[in-house]
Amino acid sequence: MQFRITSLLLATVALSANAFAPMSIATTRSSSFGISLKASDKPLTELCEITKEACDVVSPLLKEMYSQIKIGTGTSDTAAFKSDATFFTIADGIVQHMFIEYLFAGDKFFEIVGEEDDSVVNILETPYKVDDLVVPEEFEDLIQNTLKDIKALAARINPTAYKEITIFVDPIDGTREFATGKGDKVTILVGYNDMEGIPQAGIIYRPLTVPATWASGAKSEDFKDGVLDSPEEPNPKGVLITDGKVSPFIASTIENSGMNKVPSLASGNRVLMLVEGKAGAYIRDTGGFAKWDTSGPQAVLEAYGGVMAKLPAFLEDKSMVSYTHLKSKLNTDFCKRSVGLTLSNARDKSMFIPGLDSIVTDVHLVKEYSCVQGLVALAPTKMEAFYLNAIHSAMNNIKKDAPPMYT
Repeated sequence: MQFRITSLLLATVALSANAFAPMSIATTRSSSFGISLKASDKPLTELCEITKEACDVVSPLLKEMYSQIKIGTGTSDTAAFKSDATFFTIADGIVQHMFIEYLFAGDKFFEIVGEEDDSVVNILETPYKVDDLVVPEEFEDLIQNTLKDIKALAARINPTAYKEITIFVDPIDGTREFATGKGDKVTILVGYNDMEGIPQAGIIYRPLTVPATWASGAKSEDFKDGVLDSPEEPNPKGVLITDGKVSPFIASTIENSGMNKVPSLASGNRVLMLVEGKAGAYIRDTGGFAKWDTSGPQAVLEAYGGVMAKLPAFLEDKSMVSYTHLKSKLNTDFCKRSVGLTLSNARDKSMFIPGLDSIVTDVHLVKEYSCVQGLVALAPTKMEAFYLNAIHSAMNNIKKDAPPMYT
Protein backbone atom coordinates (compact mmCIF):
# COMPACT_ATOMS: atom_id res chain seq x y z
CA MET A 1 0.00 0.00 0.00
CA GLN A 2 1.30 3.40 -0.93
CA PHE A 3 1.07 5.96 1.86
CA ARG A 4 -0.37 9.25 0.68
CA ILE A 5 -0.88 12.44 2.70
CA THR A 6 -2.17 15.76 1.44
CA SER A 7 -1.52 17.83 4.59
CA LEU A 8 0.70 20.87 4.09
CA LEU A 9 3.94 20.89 6.03
CA LEU A 10 7.36 22.51 5.87
CA ALA A 11 9.59 23.32 2.91
CA THR A 12 11.09 20.36 1.09
CA VAL A 13 14.80 19.74 0.91
CA ALA A 14 16.75 19.54 -2.31
CA LEU A 15 17.24 16.01 -3.58
CA SER A 16 20.59 14.34 -4.18
CA ALA A 17 20.90 12.76 -7.60
CA ASN A 18 23.78 10.30 -7.28
CA ALA A 19 23.44 7.37 -4.90
CA PHE A 20 27.14 6.57 -4.84
CA ALA A 21 28.84 9.97 -4.96
CA PRO A 22 29.60 11.81 -1.71
CA MET A 23 26.59 13.90 -0.90
CA SER A 24 25.95 16.85 1.33
CA ILE A 25 22.75 18.63 2.16
CA ALA A 26 21.86 21.21 -0.44
CA THR A 27 19.04 22.79 1.54
CA THR A 28 19.41 26.18 3.15
CA ARG A 29 18.29 25.81 6.76
CA SER A 30 17.54 28.29 9.46
CA SER A 31 20.19 28.52 12.18
CA SER A 32 17.49 28.01 14.81
CA PHE A 33 14.89 25.30 15.34
CA GLY A 34 12.00 27.69 14.77
CA ILE A 35 8.93 26.71 12.80
CA SER A 36 9.08 27.48 9.10
CA LEU A 37 6.19 29.35 7.49
CA LYS A 38 6.61 27.49 4.21
CA ALA A 39 4.39 24.52 3.46
CA SER A 40 5.13 21.28 1.65
CA ASP A 41 3.20 18.60 -0.17
CA LYS A 42 5.88 16.04 0.77
CA PRO A 43 5.20 15.20 4.40
CA LEU A 44 7.44 12.13 4.58
CA THR A 45 10.31 14.19 3.21
CA GLU A 46 9.74 16.76 5.95
CA LEU A 47 9.56 14.06 8.58
CA CYS A 48 12.89 12.65 7.41
CA GLU A 49 14.43 16.10 7.53
CA ILE A 50 13.24 16.78 11.06
CA THR A 51 14.45 13.36 12.17
CA LYS A 52 17.87 14.06 10.69
CA GLU A 53 18.05 17.31 12.66
CA ALA A 54 17.09 15.39 15.80
CA CYS A 55 19.97 12.98 15.15
CA ASP A 56 22.27 16.00 14.84
CA VAL A 57 20.99 17.28 18.18
CA VAL A 58 21.58 14.07 20.18
CA SER A 59 24.98 13.35 18.60
CA PRO A 60 27.05 15.50 21.03
CA LEU A 61 25.45 13.65 23.96
CA LEU A 62 26.23 10.28 22.38
CA LYS A 63 29.80 11.32 21.62
CA GLU A 64 30.36 12.44 25.19
CA MET A 65 28.90 9.21 26.58
CA TYR A 66 30.98 7.20 24.11
CA SER A 67 34.16 8.97 25.22
CA GLN A 68 33.55 7.81 28.79
CA ILE A 69 33.94 4.12 27.98
CA LYS A 70 37.66 4.51 27.34
CA ILE A 71 40.19 3.84 30.06
CA GLY A 72 43.16 6.10 29.48
CA THR A 73 44.14 7.28 26.01
CA GLY A 74 44.66 5.68 22.67
CA THR A 75 42.89 5.01 19.43
CA SER A 76 39.93 2.67 19.07
CA ASP A 77 42.41 -0.06 18.22
CA THR A 78 44.73 0.42 21.21
CA ALA A 79 42.66 1.86 24.04
CA ALA A 80 41.20 -0.27 26.80
CA PHE A 81 37.47 -0.10 27.44
CA LYS A 82 35.33 -0.43 30.52
CA SER A 83 33.74 -3.85 30.80
CA ASP A 84 30.37 -2.73 32.14
CA ALA A 85 27.61 -1.29 29.96
CA THR A 86 26.76 1.70 32.17
CA PHE A 87 27.34 4.50 29.68
CA PHE A 88 25.84 2.58 26.79
CA THR A 89 22.71 1.82 28.82
CA ILE A 90 22.36 5.45 29.86
CA ALA A 91 22.91 6.79 26.33
CA ASP A 92 20.59 4.23 24.76
CA GLY A 93 17.80 4.88 27.25
CA ILE A 94 18.01 8.68 27.15
CA VAL A 95 18.07 8.98 23.34
CA GLN A 96 15.07 6.68 22.93
CA HIS A 97 13.25 8.53 25.71
CA MET A 98 13.87 11.89 24.02
CA PHE A 99 12.63 10.58 20.68
CA ILE A 100 9.54 8.74 21.87
CA GLU A 101 8.42 10.86 24.81
CA TYR A 102 9.30 14.27 23.34
CA LEU A 103 10.10 14.37 19.60
CA PHE A 104 7.23 12.05 18.61
CA ALA A 105 4.95 12.85 21.55
CA GLY A 106 1.43 14.27 21.45
CA ASP A 107 -0.50 11.42 19.84
CA LYS A 108 0.76 12.46 16.40
CA PHE A 109 1.43 8.89 15.23
CA PHE A 110 -0.53 5.65 15.16
CA GLU A 111 1.98 3.65 17.22
CA ILE A 112 5.61 3.90 18.33
CA VAL A 113 7.87 0.89 18.94
CA GLY A 114 11.34 1.23 20.49
CA GLU A 115 14.01 -1.33 21.24
CA GLU A 116 14.36 -0.10 24.81
CA ASP A 117 10.63 0.13 25.61
CA ASP A 118 11.12 -1.42 29.05
CA SER A 119 13.55 1.24 30.27
CA VAL A 120 12.44 3.67 32.97
CA VAL A 121 14.03 7.07 32.34
CA ASN A 122 13.99 10.21 34.49
CA ILE A 123 15.56 13.36 33.02
CA LEU A 124 13.24 15.86 34.70
CA GLU A 125 14.45 15.69 38.30
CA THR A 126 18.00 15.25 39.52
CA PRO A 127 19.63 12.91 39.95
CA TYR A 128 18.76 11.77 36.43
CA LYS A 129 18.36 8.01 36.13
CA VAL A 130 17.98 5.27 33.53
CA ASP A 131 16.45 2.31 35.30
CA ASP A 132 18.65 1.97 38.41
CA LEU A 133 21.64 3.74 36.89
CA VAL A 134 22.34 7.29 38.08
CA VAL A 135 23.46 9.64 35.31
CA PRO A 136 26.74 11.37 36.29
CA GLU A 137 26.14 14.97 37.31
CA GLU A 138 28.51 16.36 34.68
CA PHE A 139 26.06 15.29 31.95
CA GLU A 140 23.06 17.16 33.35
CA ASP A 141 23.57 20.45 31.47
CA LEU A 142 24.18 18.65 28.19
CA ILE A 143 21.02 16.58 28.67
CA GLN A 144 18.95 19.66 29.48
CA ASN A 145 20.20 21.55 26.41
CA THR A 146 19.65 18.53 24.17
CA LEU A 147 16.11 18.07 25.46
CA LYS A 148 15.35 21.75 24.84
CA ASP A 149 16.33 21.41 21.17
CA ILE A 150 14.39 18.15 20.78
CA LYS A 151 11.25 19.84 22.13
CA ALA A 152 11.68 22.64 19.60
CA LEU A 153 11.94 20.13 16.76
CA ALA A 154 8.84 18.34 18.03
CA ALA A 155 6.85 21.53 17.58
CA ARG A 156 7.54 21.35 13.85
CA ILE A 157 5.88 17.94 13.37
CA ASN A 158 2.38 18.32 12.00
CA PRO A 159 -0.08 17.00 14.62
CA THR A 160 -2.53 15.45 12.13
CA ALA A 161 -0.52 14.35 9.07
CA TYR A 162 0.91 11.08 10.40
CA LYS A 163 -2.01 9.40 12.13
CA GLU A 164 -1.53 6.22 10.07
CA ILE A 165 2.21 5.94 10.62
CA THR A 166 3.88 3.46 12.99
CA ILE A 167 7.43 4.37 14.04
CA PHE A 168 10.20 1.89 14.82
CA VAL A 169 13.19 3.34 16.71
CA ASP A 170 16.59 1.88 17.55
CA PRO A 171 18.44 4.66 19.42
CA ILE A 172 21.82 2.93 19.25
CA ASP A 173 22.12 0.08 16.77
CA GLY A 174 25.44 -1.59 17.51
CA THR A 175 25.48 -2.28 21.24
CA ARG A 176 28.74 -4.20 21.21
CA GLU A 177 30.35 -1.72 18.81
CA PHE A 178 29.48 1.22 21.06
CA ALA A 179 30.88 -0.58 24.11
CA THR A 180 34.12 -1.70 22.46
CA GLY A 181 35.25 1.44 20.67
CA LYS A 182 33.95 0.70 17.17
CA GLY A 183 31.77 3.80 17.13
CA ASP A 184 32.03 4.31 13.38
CA LYS A 185 29.75 1.26 13.01
CA VAL A 186 27.06 2.58 15.38
CA THR A 187 23.85 4.01 13.90
CA ILE A 188 20.59 5.63 14.94
CA LEU A 189 17.70 3.96 13.10
CA VAL A 190 14.22 5.42 12.65
CA GLY A 191 11.60 3.98 10.30
CA TYR A 192 8.11 5.19 9.36
CA ASN A 193 5.66 2.48 8.32
CA ASP A 194 2.18 2.55 6.79
CA MET A 195 -0.95 0.80 8.11
CA GLU A 196 0.16 -2.48 6.53
CA GLY A 197 3.52 -2.29 8.28
CA ILE A 198 5.49 -1.51 5.12
CA PRO A 199 8.38 0.99 5.53
CA GLN A 200 7.68 4.24 3.73
CA ALA A 201 10.46 6.52 5.00
CA GLY A 202 13.42 6.37 7.31
CA ILE A 203 16.95 7.31 8.26
CA ILE A 204 20.24 5.56 9.02
CA TYR A 205 22.58 7.91 10.87
CA ARG A 206 26.14 7.31 12.11
CA PRO A 207 26.45 9.77 15.04
CA LEU A 208 30.04 8.98 16.02
CA THR A 209 31.84 9.52 12.71
CA VAL A 210 33.43 12.88 11.84
CA PRO A 211 31.56 14.21 10.03
CA ALA A 212 28.39 12.24 10.67
CA THR A 213 27.53 10.02 7.72
CA TRP A 214 23.91 9.17 7.00
CA ALA A 215 21.21 8.48 4.47
CA SER A 216 17.47 9.12 4.56
CA GLY A 217 14.72 8.61 2.06
CA ALA A 218 11.07 8.20 1.12
CA LYS A 219 10.63 6.36 -2.17
CA SER A 220 6.99 7.38 -2.69
CA GLU A 221 8.06 11.05 -2.68
CA ASP A 222 11.14 10.46 -4.84
CA PHE A 223 13.28 11.70 -1.94
CA LYS A 224 16.76 10.70 -0.85
CA ASP A 225 19.41 12.66 0.96
CA GLY A 226 22.56 12.01 2.89
CA VAL A 227 26.29 12.29 3.45
CA LEU A 228 27.87 9.01 2.39
CA ASP A 229 31.25 7.45 3.06
CA SER A 230 31.64 6.15 -0.47
CA PRO A 231 34.68 4.03 -1.38
CA GLU A 232 37.02 5.02 -4.19
CA GLU A 233 36.15 1.75 -5.90
CA PRO A 234 32.66 0.30 -5.31
CA ASN A 235 32.41 -3.45 -4.67
CA PRO A 236 29.16 -4.61 -6.32
CA LYS A 237 30.29 -8.25 -6.08
CA GLY A 238 30.66 -8.05 -2.32
CA VAL A 239 28.29 -9.84 0.05
CA LEU A 240 28.18 -8.50 3.59
CA ILE A 241 28.74 -11.13 6.24
CA THR A 242 28.40 -10.85 10.00
CA ASP A 243 31.32 -11.08 12.40
CA GLY A 244 29.83 -14.32 13.74
CA LYS A 245 29.77 -17.73 12.14
CA VAL A 246 28.72 -17.67 8.49
CA SER A 247 26.01 -20.25 7.84
CA PRO A 248 26.61 -23.00 5.25
CA PHE A 249 23.79 -21.55 3.14
CA ILE A 250 25.39 -18.09 2.96
CA ALA A 251 28.92 -19.42 2.44
CA SER A 252 27.78 -21.73 -0.38
CA THR A 253 25.70 -19.00 -2.03
CA ILE A 254 28.68 -16.64 -2.10
CA GLU A 255 30.96 -19.32 -3.54
CA ASN A 256 28.40 -20.46 -6.13
CA SER A 257 27.66 -16.92 -7.30
CA GLY A 258 31.29 -15.89 -7.70
CA MET A 259 30.90 -13.03 -5.25
CA ASN A 260 33.22 -12.14 -2.36
CA LYS A 261 32.81 -11.88 1.40
CA VAL A 262 32.84 -8.43 3.00
CA PRO A 263 33.13 -8.47 6.82
CA SER A 264 30.74 -6.03 8.47
CA LEU A 265 29.33 -5.01 11.83
CA ALA A 266 25.86 -3.87 13.01
CA SER A 267 22.61 -4.10 11.04
CA GLY A 268 22.05 -0.43 10.22
CA ASN A 269 25.67 0.08 9.28
CA ARG A 270 25.49 -2.86 6.88
CA VAL A 271 22.57 -1.39 4.95
CA LEU A 272 24.31 1.98 4.80
CA MET A 273 27.32 0.15 3.35
CA LEU A 274 25.06 -1.10 0.53
CA VAL A 275 23.89 2.44 -0.17
CA GLU A 276 27.51 3.62 -0.18
CA GLY A 277 28.59 0.96 -2.68
CA LYS A 278 30.82 -1.03 -0.32
CA ALA A 279 28.97 -4.24 -1.22
CA GLY A 280 26.21 -5.41 -3.51
CA ALA A 281 24.21 -7.70 -1.23
CA TYR A 282 23.45 -8.51 2.39
CA ILE A 283 21.86 -11.93 2.86
CA ARG A 284 20.94 -13.70 6.09
CA ASP A 285 19.18 -16.93 6.89
CA THR A 286 20.02 -17.01 10.59
CA GLY A 287 18.54 -14.40 12.90
CA GLY A 288 19.88 -12.12 15.60
CA PHE A 289 18.20 -9.00 14.24
CA ALA A 290 14.82 -7.39 14.84
CA LYS A 291 12.30 -5.16 13.11
CA TRP A 292 13.79 -1.92 14.44
CA ASP A 293 16.88 -3.06 12.49
CA THR A 294 14.92 -3.36 9.23
CA SER A 295 12.25 -0.64 9.28
CA GLY A 296 14.31 2.50 8.65
CA PRO A 297 17.05 0.72 6.68
CA GLN A 298 14.54 -0.85 4.27
CA ALA A 299 12.93 2.52 3.56
CA VAL A 300 16.33 4.12 2.95
CA LEU A 301 17.64 1.33 0.73
CA GLU A 302 14.49 1.34 -1.39
CA ALA A 303 14.60 5.14 -1.74
CA TYR A 304 18.08 4.76 -3.21
CA GLY A 305 16.92 2.09 -5.66
CA GLY A 306 17.71 -1.11 -3.75
CA VAL A 307 15.47 -3.63 -2.03
CA MET A 308 15.09 -5.45 1.29
CA ALA A 309 12.80 -8.45 1.77
CA LYS A 310 12.27 -11.73 3.58
CA LEU A 311 14.38 -14.57 2.23
CA PRO A 312 11.84 -17.44 1.73
CA ALA A 313 9.69 -15.69 -0.88
CA PHE A 314 12.76 -14.49 -2.80
CA LEU A 315 14.20 -17.99 -2.70
CA GLU A 316 10.93 -19.36 -4.08
CA ASP A 317 10.28 -17.06 -7.02
CA LYS A 318 12.25 -13.82 -6.48
CA SER A 319 9.25 -12.16 -4.80
CA MET A 320 10.09 -9.19 -2.56
CA VAL A 321 7.95 -9.55 0.57
CA SER A 322 8.53 -7.09 3.40
CA TYR A 323 8.52 -7.82 7.09
CA THR A 324 5.46 -6.37 8.85
CA HIS A 325 6.45 -3.41 11.00
CA LEU A 326 3.48 -2.90 13.32
CA LYS A 327 3.07 -2.89 17.08
CA SER A 328 2.04 -6.39 18.14
CA LYS A 329 2.10 -8.81 21.05
CA LEU A 330 2.87 -11.74 18.75
CA ASN A 331 5.34 -12.13 15.89
CA THR A 332 3.40 -11.24 12.73
CA ASP A 333 5.99 -12.93 10.46
CA PHE A 334 6.16 -16.23 12.33
CA CYS A 335 6.06 -19.32 10.12
CA LYS A 336 5.15 -22.54 11.93
CA ARG A 337 7.65 -25.40 11.79
CA SER A 338 10.33 -23.39 10.01
CA VAL A 339 11.89 -21.29 12.81
CA GLY A 340 14.65 -22.55 15.08
CA LEU A 341 14.64 -21.33 18.69
CA THR A 342 17.77 -19.40 19.73
CA LEU A 343 18.89 -17.17 22.58
CA SER A 344 18.25 -14.11 20.44
CA ASN A 345 14.67 -14.93 19.38
CA ALA A 346 13.38 -16.81 22.44
CA ARG A 347 10.83 -14.88 24.49
CA ASP A 348 11.89 -16.94 27.52
CA LYS A 349 15.62 -17.69 27.30
CA SER A 350 15.24 -20.63 29.68
CA MET A 351 13.37 -22.44 26.90
CA PHE A 352 16.51 -22.50 24.75
CA ILE A 353 18.69 -25.59 25.25
CA PRO A 354 22.23 -25.25 23.81
CA GLY A 355 23.10 -27.99 21.34
CA LEU A 356 19.47 -28.92 20.73
CA ASP A 357 17.93 -27.95 17.39
CA SER A 358 14.44 -26.81 18.38
CA ILE A 359 11.94 -26.04 15.61
CA VAL A 360 9.23 -23.79 17.02
CA THR A 361 5.55 -24.60 16.52
CA ASP A 362 4.15 -22.05 18.99
CA VAL A 363 4.40 -18.35 18.12
CA HIS A 364 4.23 -17.51 21.85
CA LEU A 365 7.77 -18.85 22.27
CA VAL A 366 9.28 -16.29 19.91
CA LYS A 367 9.90 -12.58 20.55
CA GLU A 368 7.31 -10.41 18.86
CA TYR A 369 9.80 -8.30 16.89
CA SER A 370 12.45 -10.89 15.97
CA CYS A 371 13.09 -11.25 12.24
CA VAL A 372 12.65 -15.00 11.80
CA GLN A 373 12.52 -15.36 8.01
CA GLY A 374 15.99 -14.29 7.06
CA LEU A 375 16.83 -11.35 4.85
CA VAL A 376 17.88 -10.45 1.34
CA ALA A 377 19.00 -6.86 0.79
CA LEU A 378 20.36 -5.76 -2.57
CA ALA A 379 22.15 -2.54 -3.44
CA PRO A 380 20.88 -0.40 -6.35
CA THR A 381 23.61 -1.89 -8.56
CA LYS A 382 22.13 -5.38 -8.06
CA MET A 383 18.58 -4.60 -9.15
CA GLU A 384 19.01 -5.46 -12.81
CA ALA A 385 17.36 -8.71 -13.88
CA PHE A 386 20.72 -10.32 -14.65
CA TYR A 387 22.00 -9.90 -11.10
CA LEU A 388 18.69 -10.89 -9.49
CA ASN A 389 18.62 -14.06 -11.56
CA ALA A 390 22.26 -14.85 -10.77
CA ILE A 391 21.80 -14.52 -7.00
CA HIS A 392 18.51 -16.43 -7.06
CA SER A 393 20.06 -19.19 -9.16
CA ALA A 394 23.09 -19.46 -6.86
CA MET A 395 20.80 -19.90 -3.84
CA ASN A 396 18.71 -22.59 -5.49
CA ASN A 397 21.77 -24.47 -6.74
CA ILE A 398 22.97 -25.06 -3.18
CA LYS A 399 19.84 -25.07 -1.02
CA LYS A 400 19.37 -28.85 -1.21
CA ASP A 401 22.83 -29.52 0.27
CA ALA A 402 22.96 -26.40 2.46
CA PRO A 403 19.39 -25.26 3.23
CA PRO A 404 18.78 -21.95 5.00
CA MET A 405 18.49 -22.10 8.79
CA TYR A 406 15.78 -19.66 9.80
CA THR A 407 16.15 -18.49 13.39
